[in-house]
Amino acid sequence: MLKRQYKLFKSVDDKIALTVLYNRENYKILTTFMMTEVHDFYPDVREALENVISGNMEEYAFDGNLLGIEVGKEITEVYFQFEEELLGEPCFISTDELYKLVIEWKEMEERMKRGEDIFPVTLED
Repeated sequence: MLKRQYKLFKSVDDKIALTVLYNRENYKILTTFMMTEVHDFYPDVREALENVISGNMEEYAFDGNLLGIEVGKEITEVYFQFEEELLGEPCFISTDELYKLVIEWKEMEERMKRGEDIFPVTLED
């Protein structure tokens, strides 16, 4: 069962920001992935995942500011682009599950922007 908690915090520039914490040790990198790459490049990340899931492409690689993904039909690798051994181990996750988590992150981000009073919220499945 995957549990994730979405919560708000004040960023360094004093803005309200969203974070998500996962209950799996190897998913820690996904917190950074959502807050950086999905936050900044959501359309590109979504398109990369959709192209492979739909069968339009066999695989797709996407490099963001800090992290990259290598999307395969079954499994996607999320990894730090620089000094991987210092920043953390890569995460291998089902491509379908990552897609679901990316869409869910975007929905939570939109709810935060609308000012919905739901945070912190824990989801599990």
